[in-house]
Amino acid sequence: MSRTLPMLTAVLLSLLFVTVVACGGGDEEEEGTQTTTTPTATTAAQTPTGATPTQAAAGTPTGPSFSGSATATVKVGEKTFTFKDGRCDTADDEAWLAVNIGQPGGDDYFGLVVGADPAAPEGARPVRGGGVFADGEIILSGTQGGSSFTMAGSEGDKVTVAADLKSGEFEGTTIIHKQPISGSFKC
Repeated sequence: MSRTLPMLTAVLLSLLFVTVVACGGGDEEEEGTQTTTTPTATTAAQTPTGATPTQAAAGTPTGPSFSGSATATVKVGEKTFTFKDGRCDTADDEAWLAVNIGQPGGDDYFGLVVGADPAAPEGARPVRGGGVFADGEIILSGTQGGSSFTMAGSEGDKVTVAADLKSGEFEGTTIIHKQPISGSFKC
């Protein structure tokens, strides 16, 4: 499982890049605008049998559709977005938590990575036992109904994770248009 987070992080960061480029830099697009993604070097046919969803995400143009019981609600400015039927993954050593709902690169996706994942800066804390995470310990992005948003752990951004790693809340500012963003998730 330790190899899956870098792939998930790469997918999230590529979604951030694609969102910024395709949307003209928008945290929030005008309705009707379409976001596109760039295929990765690996195709779904090349994804090994038994690969985890995060490994498969790195091997398809838009990634898999994550499904399960995870939910999230996000408020950006005056708009509220709801996501359901997603998946939560935690590193075996509880260094990080990843929440994925929907399909990366699709029009209905929420992604959050919290903690000491391999892409986090040195000194990032593990999510073990929950707590408040900030700075480079978080990245959150999503898209729904032609709108997109990203919070990348800048100053003032924080995610509070419950001790059992099954829920949390977040608040901060989107990285492009500096809009207030807040919400919650449940696994």
